[in-house]
Amino acid sequence: MKKKELQIKLQELEGFVNPKAELEQYRTPPDLASSVLWNIYLNGEIEGKEVYDLGCGTGTLGIGAKLLGAEEVVCVDIDKEAIDIARKNADKAGVEVKFKKTDVRDVEGEGDLVIQNPPFGSQKRGSDRPFLEKSLEIAPVVYSFHMSETDEFVREYVRSCGGKVVSSEELNFPLSKTMPWHEKEEENIRVRFYRLERS
Repeated sequence: MKKKELQIKLQELEGFVNPKAELEQYRTPPDLASSVLWNIYLNGEIEGKEVYDLGCGTGTLGIGAKLLGAEEVVCVDIDKEAIDIARKNADKAGVEVKFKKTDVRDVEGEGDLVIQNPPFGSQKRGSDRPFLEKSLEIAPVVYSFHMSETDEFVREYVRSCGGKVVSSEELNFPLSKTMPWHEKEEENIRVRFYRLERS
């Protein structure tokens, strides 16, 4: 699969129907998702690997990993409605993905890689922490989105979880108007995309 094909496939997936503010349910933009997934794929870290997508939402990252040849993908989310949409999206993309409806703290298992877009902690302070903890527990390599302004916190917290930041890249994250208080149809926020490893 070529990068453009991946992008088109991800653009065809459905987003949230009733996004929940308390869960910070924002869809990972397909263009951005295809770009970061493609780079991870070129690093040889997706094909033939067992991949977890924690806080998967409608499944964009996990489905994208499966399209790029992951051996197995496990998508986890606490919200049943999100999982239902993600299942439909996997069927639409023609891939087999395992889904688990559970709190991220209760996830059991091990994989080669975690790719996640967790809550940024904007609505509930500290809501990103369980994702950092669990991801480093599950896999030796983690890719994770976080708000740029929390960079210092993320680095310190990763260290406290027995991990290290290997690299990070600042990116534009186009946020579509999905919540009642959003004034603009789309707003770019600055995020960092981290590559983390267990120490």
